[in-house]
Amino acid sequence: MSLHRPTMLQRLRDGGRWDVCVIGGGATGLGIAFEAASSGLNTLLIERSDFAKGTSSRSTKLLHGGVRYLQQGRIGLVKEALLERDRILQNAEGHVQAQSFVIPVKQRWKQLYYGIGLLLYDLLAGKRRWGRTTWVSKREMEHLFPTLRQAGMVGGLRYSDGKFDDVGLALSIAKASARKGAVLLNHCNAVGFHKKDGRIDAVEVEDGLTGNRHRVEARVVVNACGPFSDAVNRLDDDGHRDRIRPSQGIHLVVDRNILPGKDAVLIPKTDDGRVLFAVPWLGKVLVGTTDTALEEVVAEPVALQEEIDFVIDHANRHLGLSLGPEDVRSVFAGLRPLVKSGGGATSDLSRSHQIERADSGLISVRGGKWTTYRKMAEDTLAFIHRRCPLDFTPANTADSPIVQGIVHDRSTLPELDGDLEAAVREAVETEMCVTVEDFLARRYRILLLDARQAMRRAEAVATALANVQGLDGTWAEDQVHSFKQLAAQYLPANTL
Repeated sequence: MSLHRPTMLQRLRDGGRWDVCVIGGGATGLGIAFEAASSGLNTLLIERSDFAKGTSSRSTKLLHGGVRYLQQGRIGLVKEALLERDRILQNAEGHVQAQSFVIPVKQRWKQLYYGIGLLLYDLLAGKRRWGRTTWVSKREMEHLFPTLRQAGMVGGLRYSDGKFDDVGLALSIAKASARKGAVLLNHCNAVGFHKKDGRIDAVEVEDGLTGNRHRVEARVVVNACGPFSDAVNRLDDDGHRDRIRPSQGIHLVVDRNILPGKDAVLIPKTDDGRVLFAVPWLGKVLVGTTDTALEEVVAEPVALQEEIDFVIDHANRHLGLSLGPEDVRSVFAGLRPLVKSGGGATSDLSRSHQIERADSGLISVRGGKWTTYRKMAEDTLAFIHRRCPLDFTPANTADSPIVQGIVHDRSTLPELDGDLEAAVREAVETEMCVTVEDFLARRYRILLLDARQAMRRAEAVATALANVQGLDGTWAEDQVHSFKQLAAQYLPANTL
């Protein structure tokens, strides 16, 4: 079944009592919906904005075991992630590619130090290794990265990991869940809970497009809202103490010719203790990231000027570039759902996940990362099986295919109006696209790849969306205005 919103909305109205209602349409929630539907459970997922709107569409686009977790001695986490990385490649062919990474080094002892760590990484991957770690000579490094010649390199190391289109994978998981019988709805918000004898037995859901409200009865409710999970917990218990410590990371997108070649570059340690990546992605290069502790989470995080300056400065110093703000095609910020574990820097907090059940029965899933989304879902269904009054057998989804049909290129838009309207129609009728932002940020990745181009195409996209959805010109004008305001936040100051 395709993701057709009117059809799904009607099924919501006719749904009766659901076995599982998942709140949150990012990687975690979508994975749980697929796992639940695969297990034969009557499953509903609601997302207040759009699928993968938040953290799940603003990742570094890497599927990896987490090389730096080896330094922390988290061998089990690395092994688990490497296994799941391989499963995603197998189950979501077309969204995932192997990617070679080069680490430049300035001292021989560091080449040995990182080399030992990467050899351990290879050993942990075993037969699932995507490539063998190799030494890279100074001469080869200077040939591959001419801009690094003045950086004092003595050589480098090359290893392999994975990269992917995060939203493409998210939408494929949503479609696969629908094929298993799940109902999924974006632009629907959980605004409250109904309880009987202190236990949640229904969710109050508001349709963000019409304002209509629906009482959704459910035997089990799962909070899978990532950085926003504390807000859902407060709907259940106004005395809830926050469990998420929000952190923001940004990525700059620059033209491919700034760092040509097939290799990505990894600088193992920046001034704030994080790694610096420069990764080829959809015809551009992503450079990041930062680690900025936040006091609160917001629906649309914005890159701070000091973060932009930080990434530009580090890219220029460590990669021998001469980037300026005018070279940035887009800059996007994402929130990390880091689980609190006392004080310390957010870059040191765990990306492993936690599952918890409140006295009301609300199940909250916190932490995690894209690479282990399926394992998080599997663990959640096992938790439900142990702790909740549902009679089912958890499915084994380790080898369950996610992708059906052709994986579309989401990096370029059709130029002709007729072709564009056909692309919009397909997005509306099969991928639940509603707004200009849905289309230009997620059904296609134009906003993240080139914010100025996205602004130029906004009017044509709004017109096509209005035509397909039977909406008027005023709606289209409002969409263009709000989208351009949003897109301006994806560019450094004074570079429009």
